[in-house]
Amino acid sequence: MATTIKLGKNTTVSGLTGVVDSSITVEVEKVDATTRGSTGLYKRIVAGLQSRTLEVTVLGDYSHEWGALKFVTVNVSGVAQLTMTGVVTNVKRSEPIGDKVSSTLTIKPGEPVENADKISV
Repeated sequence: MATTIKLGKNTTVSGLTGVVDSSITVEVEKVDATTRGSTGLYKRIVAGLQSRTLEVTVLGDYSHEWGALKFVTVNVSGVAQLTMTGVVTNVKRSEPIGDKVSSTLTIKPGEPVENADKISV
C-alpha cells in the first residue's frame, strides 16, 4: 500500500535551495515476524514496515561528485512527521526550460556512508 502526498512549491525543505516542487511517497509493507517459543509453540506476529521517499524538484544543476556531501537534513515546514535525515539516492537532471536547469532529487531516510560515491547538494 502506498500513499503519495503532494507538498507543493511553497514547501520549504532545509538543506536544499531553489525547491519548486516536492512530494513524499509513504509505503507500508506487511512483514511476517512469526517466532517459535521454547515450548515449541509458534507466536504469529504481523507487523508493518514503513518506507518513505521524498522527491524534490530544485532549480539548478546538482552534480554527481566523488567525495562530496551525499546527505541532507530534510525538514519539511509545517509537517513534523516528515522531518528526516535523508540520503540522496538519485539525481535526474532536466534540460533547460527557457534558461533554467532543474534537477529532481530522490531522498530516502538514512545516514551518510563514509567514503561512498556521493552527490553534492
